Amino acid sequence: MRRLFVTLAFSLVAFAATAADESSEPNLRVAKDSGGKATSSIITDAPISGDYVMGGKDAPLVIVEYASLSCPHCAHFSNAVLPEIDKRYIETGKVRYVLRQFPLNEPALKAAMLVECVGEQSNEKYFLFNKVLFDSQNKWAFDGNYMAGLETIANVGGLSKEQFQNCLSNTDREVKVLKVKKLAKDELKIPHTPYIFIGDEVYTGDLSIESVGAFIDDRLAKMSK
Repeated sequence: MRRLFVTLAFSLVAFAATAADESSEPNLRVAKDSGGKATSSIITDAPISGDYVMGGKDAPLVIVEYASLSCPHCAHFSNAVLPEIDKRYIETGKVRYVLRQFPLNEPALKAAMLVECVGEQSNEKYFLFNKVLFDSQNKWAFDGNYMAGLETIANVGGLSKEQFQNCLSNTDREVKVLKVKKLAKDELKIPHTPYIFIGDEVYTGDLSIESVGAFIDDRLAKMSK
């Protein structure tokens, strides 16, 4: 845990301040055809304004993940699968990855607000805080004192106590996170997290790099024909 905090503090100092996409009220109305493919622009034209993104804008395939920071399966995907996706597909210009918050409980909501607050400083900090929170999930997400754990992470990351409190007391930020969740739940009928679109298809396979990678390769091969 200490190593994670040191890495977080060092990395935040080292990152250049690259502005995140400007926030807006996203239109999350999504329809699916009978084959389970998304037919609205929120997926087919992702990312939209307000999204946080890894990967170049010219990548042919977009992955959209809805995740809860208190979800163990989401943490597994973040820790064990996403780094390999990054290496094989994002860094090579084949994939653009979008992460959208879908908090399942109060700890995840507060964590999402913290990540959103930090993400307003830079896209890189958004993903860094996500990674640290997933890496240290067992240390903060499953007990009644989750706010203390989140505050420790925020403090080591460079936020003062006052800044931390401001991040989590901002009503507009809470409304934004909850609106993304509500509209995605209402229109996508998301039953669980992680919920992952690869292109316009819902991925339902194993959360392993072998299975996810095979699905990505298949989609890329079909797109190149």
